[in-house]
Amino acid sequence: MTFTSFKFLLVFPLLVGLYYVIPQRCRMLFLLLASYGYVCASSVRAALALAAATVFTFLAGKYAGDTGSQQRAYAAFLSTISILTFYLCFFKITTVLPLGRLGHLAAPLGLSYYTFKLMSYVIDIYWGKIEPARSFTQFATAIAFFPQIPAGPIQRPADFLSQVPPTQTALWLGLSRMAWGMAKKLLIADNLAPTVGYVFSHTHTLHGASLLAGFYLFPLQMYADFSALTDIALGLGLIFGIIGPENFNRPFTASSITDFWRRWHMSLTKWLADYVFTPLRMATRSAGTAGLAMSISINMLAVALWHGFTLGYLVFGVLNAAYLVGDVFSARRRNLFFKAHPNLDALGNWSGWLLTTHLFFLAMAFFRAHGVTDAARLLTRIWSGFGTSGTDLVTLAAATGKNALLIGLIGYAVLELAERYRPDLWWRRIEPTTPPWVHWPVRIAIAVCVLAGIFLVTIRQGGHDSPFLYQVF
Repeated sequence: MTFTSFKFLLVFPLLVGLYYVIPQRCRMLFLLLASYGYVCASSVRAALALAAATVFTFLAGKYAGDTGSQQRAYAAFLSTISILTFYLCFFKITTVLPLGRLGHLAAPLGLSYYTFKLMSYVIDIYWGKIEPARSFTQFATAIAFFPQIPAGPIQRPADFLSQVPPTQTALWLGLSRMAWGMAKKLLIADNLAPTVGYVFSHTHTLHGASLLAGFYLFPLQMYADFSALTDIALGLGLIFGIIGPENFNRPFTASSITDFWRRWHMSLTKWLADYVFTPLRMATRSAGTAGLAMSISINMLAVALWHGFTLGYLVFGVLNAAYLVGDVFSARRRNLFFKAHPNLDALGNWSGWLLTTHLFFLAMAFFRAHGVTDAARLLTRIWSGFGTSGTDLVTLAAATGKNALLIGLIGYAVLELAERYRPDLWWRRIEPTTPPWVHWPVRIAIAVCVLAGIFLVTIRQGGHDSPFLYQVF
């Protein structure tokens, strides 16, 4: 049940209505029950797996924070991280490789996201950053919070628990963020999806401009789809009084690959930077540049394998590791060059953006393709058949839906403009100074946008439930 499904949009008003009328002391328990109800709608087994992992980590956290016995604290920390890592890797492997008679096992909903939440909780306790949670209900809610279960963002339990019990809700701000996310998903991502799917399913027959269209459109679809899910999750959180971490910051404006990874899937990259890269860098500092290169590479391989144990994800990680190592090691020389030639700053930023975008798009071909062979075929056949580019693009548009592609492209252009000028931030800044009679037209406009999203869901062709791309992780 996705956040843009008709079933969820029917239940959502009831959840919000009940949440706002029940006593504040009951809100955490209500959110916990609602979260497990959401997971159960996907799979009861997934809910049981989530509950078992949560109970285990909650109890282990008590021992990891035992200041009276450092040996027992270390044993609890090490065993908990090892078990959670095995739990995560087990399902990552079995989704790719069959497990005897059981065949392929589907990973529980939200596995990659709540496992990292649980790990960060135990690590932070062992490092002395936080105290073990006193309330199991609050802790379990932080792990299972349903807006973040499908695809994050990965909010540290300490950050969540610092906001409970929620005292300030933001209904209209949350609804506007949700409406923006639904527009991204339904108008942009879902309209680009048919063309992307067609291209990557026909890499053996297409060439030239048709493959180039898929090469450029998939990262745009991925960004619109994933950031849409993040917007909806953050909007839902605001409605229930929880502020979640941002996940994106206009990544396709980055002028270097290092800058890009500070803007893309930020909750994951920040998590890995804190718990993987930084400890590795401290341990390998004596190795100099070789240690830095190794730390960067291991960190990016962790990013890749977090998505799944496939060769395509591995190549995606290796390429980005190579990009980052090259970027870090050449940064000093580039900075010195542009400091000596300030008149070339604009050209440097533009060329950096162009190179960064194309390098990431190249890696995304391996991320999306059905196999490494398909990705290689796409990247090599792009350069052939340009004499028939016009005819190929017309044929591609006809095969996948010209109107849908046009709506998706126009929608993405609007998305870029909106994220550049951020009218939502402008309104949030001036809202306190505007008279009440101005507030209600804005709120009515937000309500209309939400209703329009519900209408789009109900009339969507075939009435199918279009999943978000990152829910599979």
